[in-house]
Amino acid sequence: MRIFVDTNLWVYRLDRRDPDKSRRIAAWLRERAEIDEIVVSTQVLIELRAVLGRKLKPALPQADIRRALEALAAFEVVHADASLVLDAHELADAEQLSWFDALIVEAAIRSGCSMLYSEDLGHDRRFGELTVRNPFVESPSP
Repeated sequence: MRIFVDTNLWVYRLDRRDPDKSRRIAAWLRERAEIDEIVVSTQVLIELRAVLGRKLKPALPQADIRRALEALAAFEVVHADASLVLDAHELADAEQLSWFDALIVEAAIRSGCSMLYSEDLGHDRRFGELTVRNPFVESPSP
């Protein structure tokens, strides 16, 4: 299955302030990488760089940030182009999404992902064939 992983989950993986959450998401990401095809976007790379370099206290060393970016760049990366931006603009209006959330959702849709993992968009919310899941929320068994 093709899945899109939002920035916040990668940040938790690298944030040393909450070791339990970091370990939990690290295990979840390893499991996903073994069975799913992970997709990210240029926006995810840009946001990750901004958070790791400025918002985390203490910020990660530049060499660690570079390694994190290289690790994510090894996955399929959806590149932002004018068409994606214009479609995200329409999606933001139609679905009442923030601008940056709409860019993430549009990248996930364009890449053919069936799941978008994020804490920010509402667990089980759907955008056509795309379903949003929060890995920290337990889904009921079918």
